[in-house]
Amino acid sequence: MFQTVPNPFVPSTYAHPSVAIEHLHVASETGPLRSVIIGYPDNFDLEHAEIINETQKKYYFGENKPSKARLIREMNQYVAQLEACGVKVVRPAPLEGVPDQLMTRDIGVVIGNTFVVTRMANCSRQNEWRGLEHILRQLPVGQIVHAPEGVILEGGDVVVDKGHIFVGLSQRTNEAGVAWLTEQFPQYEVVALPLKQVAEGENVLHLDCAFVPVGRDLALIYEAGFVEGENRAVLRDLYTFIPVTRAEQDELGSNVLSISPTQVISRASARRINAAMRARGLTVYAIPFDEAPKTGGSFRCCSLPLHRV
Repeated sequence: MFQTVPNPFVPSTYAHPSVAIEHLHVASETGPLRSVIIGYPDNFDLEHAEIINETQKKYYFGENKPSKARLIREMNQYVAQLEACGVKVVRPAPLEGVPDQLMTRDIGVVIGNTFVVTRMANCSRQNEWRGLEHILRQLPVGQIVHAPEGVILEGGDVVVDKGHIFVGLSQRTNEAGVAWLTEQFPQYEVVALPLKQVAEGENVLHLDCAFVPVGRDLALIYEAGFVEGENRAVLRDLYTFIPVTRAEQDELGSNVLSISPTQVISRASARRINAAMRARGLTVYAIPFDEAPKTGGSFRCCSLPLHRV
C-alpha cells in the first residue's frame, strides 16, 4: 500500500551532474530505453508556481492539491522501477527560483543523434532547460540545436517513431515549430496533428496526452481530442489503436512510458488501459503516480529519453 512520506521530506535519488552520457540516439518511441533524464521534484514549490494549464487550475487550489512529500516518494519509486529494468537515470541540476522541474520531456527532445532544446510557451519555464547544461556540455556542439525565436515548441508535442516526427499543434506548440522541425530533419516525415483547444471543450495539453505508441504497432489514443483531418490517416495506417476515454485522458492515463517494445510503465490507477495493454502481450509495470499528474503530466512528461537502441 502506498503511504504518504512524513516530514522531513526524503530527498529524491539524485545523480551527480558529472554522470557520463555515453550515447545519444532516439529514433522510436518504444525501442529499448538505455538512458533517460527524469524530472527533479525536490524544489517543487506550489506557493510560487505560475498556473499554466487547466489541470493546475483544477488541483492547485483545492484540498487535493499536490503534496511535495508524496511527489518525491512517487518520483523515487519511478526511478527505482526504471533502474530495476536496467535504465540509466540522470537528473536535472536544481535551479534556484524555478518552482517546478518535473516535466523534462517538454524542455528537450532527442531526434536521431541530435538534442533539440525546445522553446517553451510560458515565461516560468523558459530557463528550465539550463538544468540540463551539465548534460549538454558533454555533447559535441554539432549534436545540439536550439529552437529559434518565433518558434514555440514543447517536447510533449513531439513523438518520433517509424520514420516520422509527429507534432501536435496544441496549447503549447505552433505551426512555426512544425516548420522548423521539417527544415531541421529532412530525413523524417514530419506530420502535424492539430489538437482541439480548451475553447472547443477539450483539455489536451500536448500530443502525448492523446497519442502515445506502445508495443510494436500499437498506440494509446484519445481520438476525440484531435481535429479531423487527413493527417489522422497516417496514424491509422501505422498503428492499431487502444482507445482512451475522456475520463482516462483527463487523468493522463494515456501518458505512459515504454521502456522496450514489450514493457510499459503506467499509472496503477489506469486499470482498464493497463488490462488492455496486457491483453495485447505487454508487460505493464503499474505503480502509484498520482501527484505529478495534478501538475499536468505523467510518466512520459516526466522523462526525456537520451538513448534508445
